[in-house]
Amino acid sequence: MTTVNRAALRLLDLELDAEPVGRPLAALLPPEGRGPLEELMAEVVSGGGQSAARGLELSIGGKTCTLAASATSLRDEAGEPLGAILVLEDLTDLMRAQKIAAWREVARRLAHEIKNPLTPIQLSAERIRKKYAEEADGLDDIVEEGTASIVREVATLKNLVDEFTRFARLPAPNPVAARIQDVIAASLSLYNGVHTNVTIREVCDPDLPRVLLDPDQMKRVLVNLLDNAVEAMGGQGTVTIEARRDATGIVRLEVADDGPGIREEDRDRLFLPYFSTKKKGTGLGLAIVHRIVSDHHGRIRVEDNTPRGARFVIELPAAA
Repeated sequence: MTTVNRAALRLLDLELDAEPVGRPLAALLPPEGRGPLEELMAEVVSGGGQSAARGLELSIGGKTCTLAASATSLRDEAGEPLGAILVLEDLTDLMRAQKIAAWREVARRLAHEIKNPLTPIQLSAERIRKKYAEEADGLDDIVEEGTASIVREVATLKNLVDEFTRFARLPAPNPVAARIQDVIAASLSLYNGVHTNVTIREVCDPDLPRVLLDPDQMKRVLVNLLDNAVEAMGGQGTVTIEARRDATGIVRLEVADDGPGIREEDRDRLFLPYFSTKKKGTGLGLAIVHRIVSDHHGRIRVEDNTPRGARFVIELPAAA
């Protein structure tokens, strides 16, 4: 290697102060990526090709990334190979966005098709119950239980349809240059005195730059993550919310808990619609969180919270 830019180091989950110059390419790559990328480089260096490209998936930093790799040969005036330029483009967010866009259309259609018959079903059940209640002998227990059950289940389905609708029709953000500390404070105010066995710690750098964001939508993100953390701990433990600026100027917002954590095999699917680790979850909460963060030109991932628990990391660009 003769030169590597900071974007490549970040993409490969390497330290920004790493010294890759002089090291072989294989030393920077995860094991499953060494063969394909070395073959790609060899194709343009010794194989005589001018350029070549391919797609591949690599496990980087505990998550699966979809990359587009392209190599272009460097030659001297006599046409002899001097080396090659390797360009890696992270398509993970694009692929995920395409999947989420497809799921949003599914949610929209489901909400439309399910919602239409729900109100007639509910009204019919209530009319049956009212008619039998007016009879001299009163309401039969079986009819009472049956109609009450129908009304309850219709209410459950309506809540599910509302969740579908919120996911499918999430409005575009209305960004302003805001202090992330204010958004955190507004979110934490909802938890004052609510969970007596949960301690919420707030750690914020005093000199954080402003971030271009929609305060209401970002508050929704934090509340969702805080609710998940409290639930994961069984209503007892410590949640830490931290905001700081890293060496590249990116504002990092982290929500960590000391619950059981998230299984490695679940992490790649965690932000996909309709995937849930909860028995009664809709699988839309974290999909909405991911959508909001993406709409703010940010990124979100989940990590282990050493020694136990989960840590959600949000990276947002500072306001210009």
